[in-house]
Amino acid sequence: MKPAPPASPQAAGTPYPLVLDALHGRVAPGRLVASPTGHVLASTVALPDAPAGPLTRFGLAVAEATPESAFGEGPTADRFAVALLAAHRELLDTTLTHTLRHLEGRTSGNTTLLAKQLVAGQLADIALRLAEDTAVPEARRHADRDARWRCHLRLVDIGRDLLRLLGASGFLADGPAGDLHLAEVVGNVYLHADTEDADE
Repeated sequence: MKPAPPASPQAAGTPYPLVLDALHGRVAPGRLVASPTGHVLASTVALPDAPAGPLTRFGLAVAEATPESAFGEGPTADRFAVALLAAHRELLDTTLTHTLRHLEGRTSGNTTLLAKQLVAGQLADIALRLAEDTAVPEARRHADRDARWRCHLRLVDIGRDLLRLLGASGFLADGPAGDLHLAEVVGNVYLHADTEDADE
């Protein structure tokens, strides 16, 4: 495993794969955390020998766990899961700010899109949902895999709603769509619930 470059999960503008590397390093120094299915997801820098796949163009690599990987179950995996959700939440906070700035700069008629009642109402709803998720006591939000999976699904829905408001601009090179997609994929791999019928 090649050492990952230093990156703070809180650093604004840090590409998601490097945020993910930083989480691996923080939770399991010197190792990469495996998912419960035995896969490791990290940047292409941290996993330079991983086979190319559909996420490679986003800078994310997928590889089989090795004996050096941190276990995919147990306290280390639980800490990693909680850290993934926190990073996803921070990404959504950044995306919400980006969306507000974008809509404030776009006009329709004689007013900005942000001033449109429907748009403002959708943004208020998104901000409220994000605040409500953050306000849930951590012990309940992260109690077990089912709870973490439900939290992940809520965050994914918020991200998708933000992208709908951003429209095509969200998918530009400097837009948030790529990182939101990676956060969703990584969460799907690491946070999937024990049971298939776990509902939101």
